[in-house]
Amino acid sequence: MNKIYGIIAIFAFAGLLLPTSAMQVEAESDLDYMLNIAEKAKRYIKHNIDEMENSNTQDWKNRQAVLEIYKKSTYEIDQLSDAIKNGDVTSAREHFISSMNKIKQISQMLNQIAENKAQDAALPDHSQIIKRYEMNYERLQQISDKIGANVDFSEMKGLISLAKQNNQQGESSKTKQTIGQIALKGLEIYKMLQSVNEENKIIRAQALAEKYVDRINTLIVQAKTSGLLDYVKQLENTKTQLISSNSTSQITKHIRIVITINSDMQEINRNNLQQIDVDEIQLSQKQRITSELSQLETKAKLLHSEAKGSNAALYYVEKAIGVIDNIRNNLDDSERKINSKLQLIEQLLTKAEKIVQEST
Repeated sequence: MNKIYGIIAIFAFAGLLLPTSAMQVEAESDLDYMLNIAEKAKRYIKHNIDEMENSNTQDWKNRQAVLEIYKKSTYEIDQLSDAIKNGDVTSAREHFISSMNKIKQISQMLNQIAENKAQDAALPDHSQIIKRYEMNYERLQQISDKIGANVDFSEMKGLISLAKQNNQQGESSKTKQTIGQIALKGLEIYKMLQSVNEENKIIRAQALAEKYVDRINTLIVQAKTSGLLDYVKQLENTKTQLISSNSTSQITKHIRIVITINSDMQEINRNNLQQIDVDEIQLSQKQRITSELSQLETKAKLLHSEAKGSNAALYYVEKAIGVIDNIRNNLDDSERKINSKLQLIEQLLTKAEKIVQEST
């Protein structure tokens, strides 16, 4: 395992190929170079895995996990190769990063085993190991409290106390055995916390989905009223997918679609209003203003339901609603004065909409 540190050089160089705002991996030669790096990393890590298996290392506890991650990294590299053949730069970059992350994870696991072997060869300082697990124990408790996991830590606490007792009595073998039990228990708790955290994410995502279902229903009504049947279908499809989504990433994706459709519909309505022949339909000033007020009021009500929980957004929405009511009560004001107020309403609603989108 004396070569395990060599993998760090590979990852350090590979890190230069990660996407940044200043560099993009687009050239075919760069893609081939990524594949070359990934293949070399795979062969290197496979060599270290084979060495570990052939050495009959006693603390080879993570064997199955390592092999499983290696299998996934191999799959990612195969996908990388296919993406390069197909000229798919984006997918190639994603598979490259994913494969290198997995190989790096294996490297870290093997490196940890190598360090454990070196420690076992020397006189182990069990007291420091126990202190480290105590710190891990405290961190796990903090995480549990933060996410409301309500995990029972009594067994792990008892094992730490037993390890201290064995160490104080000079029972090195028993201490080492107990430390191993602490490690396994800590890993079990960590996985449990991960599971609870994922469940919490799903709950939050579903709550967010329910919030936007109401918005979609409102937009569907508006689209039908405006005769935008294509958007009606898109909104209904997005609504169905949103309801069935169970992750934050999926929810966010569909919400962005809703925001885009809403923006497109507003643009279409504005264009339609601009194309109306005012002389032909002979709308009076009061009728025109009332029509605009109705549209702005609909938008304000929609934003008001979305802005719950954001005082800043609610402030702008409620102020806009107040101006709408003011115009309705003063329709005899000059056209210039009313138009100025209408512009103010649009500015207030735009600010509120921006805040809502940024908080999503």
